Amino acid sequence: MLKNTSTHFEKTPDLINGVFEHIPFKDEEFDAVLCGYSLRDAINLRIAISEIHRVLKKNGRFVIVDLGKPDEAIIRLGVSFYLRFILPILALVAGGRLGLKFGTLYGTYKRWPQNKKLEKLLLEKFSKVEFEKDLMGGAIMVAAYK
Repeated sequence: MLKNTSTHFEKTPDLINGVFEHIPFKDEEFDAVLCGYSLRDAINLRIAISEIHRVLKKNGRFVIVDLGKPDEAIIRLGVSFYLRFILPILALVAGGRLGLKFGTLYGTYKRWPQNKKLEKLLLEKFSKVEFEKDLMGGAIMVAAYK
């Protein structure tokens, strides 16, 4: 929305509310979709991925930056332990009571699929998926191409 005043133009963004499973936009409306530490909050990941695919234009790109869930059991156990016990303590020390909110990460992480399973889900809709892992798979950056 553009507002015209006598001295200048003021740009105010349009704000839209929605959820991953029911994205309130037309088909093929976006060149790219970026989910930063949020896709794991989707209630139904398969439907969320399908909706993101729907709103992307042909050759559109879907980028995910988030926690990763390593495929190797021992590394996954280490990441889980860190998120469940270490991170909340560090966040409390660094941020006080506000830091306690980091304790909720473990709940969404538990529901999050392992990296290989996430890649497989994305390949159900997208033609190509590039998976970049860091921290032994505990952090991911994914690009999926329509």
